[in-house]
Amino acid sequence: MTKNSKQKLNNSCLKLFQILNLLYNDNATYENVVNILNDGDKNKTANNSQVILNKYMNTLKVSGLKIKKVKNKFILESCLYSNEYTYDDLKTINLLLNAVKDYPDEKTAQNTQRFLNHLILQMSDDDKNTLNTLVNNQDFSFYYSKLKDQIDKCRQYCKKDYVLDVIYKKQGKDTKIKAQPKDVWFDTKNAYFRLYDMGEKTIIDVELSNILSIKISPKRILPKEELTTISYILKNRLAKTYVVKEYEHANGFDSDGNLIVINKGEPYEELLSRLMRYGKNCEVVYPKFFREKMSELINSTLKNYEE
Repeated sequence: MTKNSKQKLNNSCLKLFQILNLLYNDNATYENVVNILNDGDKNKTANNSQVILNKYMNTLKVSGLKIKKVKNKFILESCLYSNEYTYDDLKTINLLLNAVKDYPDEKTAQNTQRFLNHLILQMSDDDKNTLNTLVNNQDFSFYYSKLKDQIDKCRQYCKKDYVLDVIYKKQGKDTKIKAQPKDVWFDTKNAYFRLYDMGEKTIIDVELSNILSIKISPKRILPKEELTTISYILKNRLAKTYVVKEYEHANGFDSDGNLIVINKGEPYEELLSRLMRYGKNCEVVYPKFFREKMSELINSTLKNYEE
């Protein structure tokens, strides 16, 4: 085999693996696949591209893959291999397939469905047939399903630049705030409305069942109304192993080797509680009022252990 022939074969194999990668990631659009085959050259004729495309797709099908084309996208219906699933595994997958239809958190539902699709993709035909014959009559209504109308309304608020007058129960007392709507999120039992408290300049999570009223304020959101930025440093081993969380980014190391972390948007109570767990390896730098909050929390905690 000549050197040119080997190079051509290597290039063909590489393109097959690139197409497989697109298929496994559900991103094998016609445009993406043709772009790989044409080496990014958009000047190649459509007829020539189609001939090459057919050759590669036929090669993948001969290897045992099931591929179908839906509109302008290629969909993988089987893998080159199959995993072994027990009957209990299939029943669990069936339960999840039914549960995910009713889950109100759209992002989690989409991610779960994508994960289940990967599991099904790796099934043998016999296991797929068994899965299709399973019947599930369980009720997957959630604790917060009774809040569906409220959830939908809060989601609509989040799509607009509203300022809201919100009254909610906080530690048994009615609390009124002006707030910007940010998101609706869920845990296993409750639904929460994430708001930017414009008075305290912080993000808060209010349980929907504690909200007494929401009214749209005539005031509009102004660009200058921004979240408070919190800066803190982490020391010793924690500085080297810490993984930044949502709302955060690392801002390098200071002269003592401490990691500088910038936090913008995490609810104060959650942030304080988390930083307390880091003990002497954490120090709030800025702003002054948050540093004082941290100090007060530490002192009140120490008092609990005084005799």
